[in-house]
Amino acid sequence: MKEPMKELGLNTVALSAVDVGDRLRAVDEAYAHLLAENIAEVGCLRQPIEVRRLTAKTYRLIAGAHRLRAAELLGWSDIPAFVYQGSDEAARLREIDENLVRHELNPLDRAVFLAQRKEVYERLHPEAKHGAQGGRGSKRNENDIMSFSKDTAERCGLTDRTIQRAVSIATGLAPDVRRALVGTPLARAQKELLDLARLP
Repeated sequence: MKEPMKELGLNTVALSAVDVGDRLRAVDEAYAHLLAENIAEVGCLRQPIEVRRLTAKTYRLIAGAHRLRAAELLGWSDIPAFVYQGSDEAARLREIDENLVRHELNPLDRAVFLAQRKEVYERLHPEAKHGAQGGRGSKRNENDIMSFSKDTAERCGLTDRTIQRAVSIATGLAPDVRRALVGTPLARAQKELLDLARLP
């Protein structure tokens, strides 16, 4: 198992020093504008963003893409940030968990996040990766899935059934189909997504 993220403390970082990177979910501009209005009204950012230090003066965003965008809209040059040190995989897992815990995801987004979490979890915990199929291998696969599901349920407050359905949706839909569904009413309809994922 690889080392977890190490918190380096709360700092003020330059917006220009934060690389957003490859996010699993795009920033919703309307929500970012609404958040900017709220921050301006309150007079401060209530929850700092989370970043991973790349060099002495550059960072990669872990959590808070909407907060970062709101700060840009407000014309800020700096933003409060919890700074962490760790691997790409550990940072990705933290990003995924932060989004899953907030419960703002529709069923399609949740499926994509959980499938990505499973991939990252298996890279961080190679012992949980699927073994050979058949015989004792099938029992091992079942236990591997359960260990991923158990860890995810404990960290994100989701049921095993929710996790397994979501992973089935994400793995059953081709990437181009998932992209086509983003922003449509189907993205919010779990039963229909499951039906689509089960089609041959």
